[in-house]
Amino acid sequence: MNRTPQPLKSLPMLRLLLTLAWPVAALAQTVNLTIDATSNLRTVDERVFGVNVVMWDPQASSTQTISLVQAAGIRTIRVPGGSLSDEYHWRINKSLDNTWSWATGFNGFVKLIAGADTQAFVTVNYGSGTPEEAAGLVAYLNSSSSLQGTNSDVNLGTDAKGFDWKTAGYWSNLRNSAALATDDGSNFLRISRSSPLGAKYWEVGNECYGTWETDQQAVPHDPTTYANRAAVYIAKMKAVDPTIKVGVVVVTSRENASYNNWTPVMLARLKALNVTPDLAIYHRYEQAPAEDQPNNPETDAGLLQKAKTWPTDAADLRQQLSTYLGAAGSGVELVVTENNSVYAKPGKQSTSLVNGLFLTDSIANVMQTEINAFMWWALRNGPPTNPNGSMAGNMSSSLYGWRTYGDYGMLSTTATGGATGYYEAYPTYYAMKLLSNFARGGATMVKTTSDNTLLSVFAAKSSTGTVRLLVINKSPGSTLNASIALQNYTPLASASVYSYGIPQDNAAKPGGSGSADIATSFMTIAGATFTASFAPYSATVISLDGKTDPNPTPTPTPTPTPTPTPTPTPTPTPSGGGGGGGGGAISGWFMAALVAVTLARRIQRRG
Repeated sequence: MNRTPQPLKSLPMLRLLLTLAWPVAALAQTVNLTIDATSNLRTVDERVFGVNVVMWDPQASSTQTISLVQAAGIRTIRVPGGSLSDEYHWRINKSLDNTWSWATGFNGFVKLIAGADTQAFVTVNYGSGTPEEAAGLVAYLNSSSSLQGTNSDVNLGTDAKGFDWKTAGYWSNLRNSAALATDDGSNFLRISRSSPLGAKYWEVGNECYGTWETDQQAVPHDPTTYANRAAVYIAKMKAVDPTIKVGVVVVTSRENASYNNWTPVMLARLKALNVTPDLAIYHRYEQAPAEDQPNNPETDAGLLQKAKTWPTDAADLRQQLSTYLGAAGSGVELVVTENNSVYAKPGKQSTSLVNGLFLTDSIANVMQTEINAFMWWALRNGPPTNPNGSMAGNMSSSLYGWRTYGDYGMLSTTATGGATGYYEAYPTYYAMKLLSNFARGGATMVKTTSDNTLLSVFAAKSSTGTVRLLVINKSPGSTLNASIALQNYTPLASASVYSYGIPQDNAAKPGGSGSADIATSFMTIAGATFTASFAPYSATVISLDGKTDPNPTPTPTPTPTPTPTPTPTPTPTPSGGGGGGGGGAISGWFMAALVAVTLARRIQRRG
């Protein structure tokens, strides 16, 4: 039978082969990175290197925690604990009508913030608190210990719940006092500290637009009610310390419809009250947990492309401030006081290298916007659990990572099936630490470009003129080779290199080998254009500082190889043996009822 050839039928297969081959070919090509050292974007604000610290962390103020915070280069700490801030009464270190006390109160927060020498953001209780309670906290942290009884003392008054908050001097004097022989319930606040902490940045409530927040107002989660009360909070808090900056919570335009048109209504009402907040407080979580959106679960590739949209959110918030506050809106700072990978029930991705790379990418992108402060959620949090005690969250094999539990924290919390202590550092901790080698407050971000979305590049110029590069390889399996072109900058002949990636993460495995900490090395720089290779799933800082290895490995001098003299082969004898080879719940710190109810709810949802 005559069969006419049909070559066109082979085209679909050819197209498929070309499609499959394209990513491989693209990854094999050299990535072009450019850095323009004179194209300044903005000055780095040290407040972007921030983290949340929570009331349920029993090790929040330990000497080891303070040392770890300092080592990571953390410059800002937010307290007391996200959503539970709207339930927390600082004067008694308790929430709502609970009879038990939290693991850490403001005595511990002061010790941590002062010990680590960071700036502080403090969230006051909007949901179940009062403006007078907030003003009392400002007094406790910021007022002079010699204020009481002077003409400058500020009367705080009696709040709507009938509690007399006395004067600002009363609370600052309490801070300066020694503990009583018989505790009256306030000994934890008597810390013999005469100098004020000087907490400058404050927030009225936490995510008050959301129904997940405690809100005891007659009309809860309402933008008009919130604006009316926020105005009173701001006035009473600033009466105690006029130098503080107080912020209100906002959402982007795409979120307004879900929250009663929150930001426009709230800002317009504040304008009508002739009140301009100092800060616009924004929270962002990148993904929904698989349990909530099984058809759109967390993905590693998706997460690692999320951070590039920070400029869009910053522009959106600025536009709303301008539209609804008018000219006064230009003076309102944009700050982000919570960010992480997923908004509830963090799974294995949260403790994986991928989340560390995301943190690095997120902060680096924020540093190129007008956002002036950024706080990761959180220093410690604890793993979420199911009612039967098993670990909650997405543990899919499609997600990278060897840990079989999730945790928002940078540092571990003891839990059955999870970490066995409080001082295991997760990749997000090392990511923050790596950034301390990239940029500090006062550095200048400069313009960069990359022609491959899997290899992101950022650059910062220090106050002394040294340019430092941050390069993030988002490919899980490919080393990416880059041609790096420096414009308007002549580098020195060598550079310091700091990196964190798969080898360091794997070293943290039980029985792992090598160091889990940041790797340090040196490289030769050939000129204004040079090449470098970046390992899969890695973040690398190249500091063009001219430094060289202080302890280079010496090149051995060749020596003649002697010709061996033949020797007789011995006759084998029976052997008696052979050789061998080698190879390389929230527990204890809190009452069970709390774990089962309040704390369990808290750690499954972020702040």
